[in-house]
Amino acid sequence: MKIIISIFAVTALLISGCTSTSQIKISNIDDEPIFHENDEQFADVYKILDGTWKGEFLIYKDTNLVDKKSVDLENLTIKNIESPSLTLINSIDVTQVYSSETPYFQRVTITDVYKIGKEVVSTGVNKIQDGEGWCVVQKPDEMVIHGGVSKGESTIIWSRDEKTPLKVEYFQETVGEKYYEIIGWGYYKGDDTDLTPKLWFYSKYEKQ
Repeated sequence: MKIIISIFAVTALLISGCTSTSQIKISNIDDEPIFHENDEQFADVYKILDGTWKGEFLIYKDTNLVDKKSVDLENLTIKNIESPSLTLINSIDVTQVYSSETPYFQRVTITDVYKIGKEVVSTGVNKIQDGEGWCVVQKPDEMVIHGGVSKGESTIIWSRDEKTPLKVEYFQETVGEKYYEIIGWGYYKGDDTDLTPKLWFYSKYEKQ
């Protein structure tokens, strides 16, 4: 997998909503972007995700925040989740269904079932637009946009950096034939971004 975009360098594009006057908005999940030659190198980059995946999305709270500079927040492993200072605070049963319509445009439907019985269905796309990778998901209460960057042959880093309100997220997704694993963290309103993240995320979805 190869996706080129600087981590956390998406803010300007999100403000403008598009990359050029002729291109569709990044937030548009109904239409496929206008194809350009620099997209061709990323053909079928999302195809490995096609199909149905199920698993638990786990949310942890860190009770021992330290100076962010003392921790590697970009090269994540299961050890980050196994830290004794993390406490599991929520889990969500998730079903994700991916379907590639072209080599550069993939639709996804996400069904989240919370422990209280609440079910939330979201729709979105993974797409290549002007040589950059994007994951755009329309939830019932907000649209979430992450920029993508590759890390090796089977891992994508999805991230966003929004200031008002504060929403800084980093998800490391590694995809295999039968499973894909997500390790991530997030800062939200009221959090101190000079310290390590208060919230951490983990899931290992199984292909159906």
